[in-house]
Amino acid sequence: MKTYSLKKNEVEITIEKEEAGQSEVLSLREMTASKRDQYLDRLARRIKISPDGKSQGVAKFDGLQADLISSCLFRGEVPVTPAEVQGWPAAVVGGIFKDAQDMNKLGQEHAEALEKNE
Repeated sequence: MKTYSLKKNEVEITIEKEEAGQSEVLSLREMTASKRDQYLDRLARRIKISPDGKSQGVAKFDGLQADLISSCLFRGEVPVTPAEVQGWPAAVVGGIFKDAQDMNKLGQEHAEALEKNE
């Protein structure tokens, strides 16, 4: 027998500020099915489609990671904005993006789209 919990997964993430000794704790939260579907719809609009209707990879990378992160990362009850995320170092964004993908059972969609760009 399998048991599923309706309690959403949530982890705290500490962000070290540029100022020495300054940090902030944010919450990375699992999306609802509805929010995940909305995110996947936005992701689908980024896919290049060939004349024969096949996907050919990502058409626009700008804000791709920030979109997912801002859907999951909160300061209290307020989501962190995509504009703020875009100003963070790439390594920080990449790490949080991976955590958000794992938490929301995403990744295969991204991997397939990115693979087609290589």
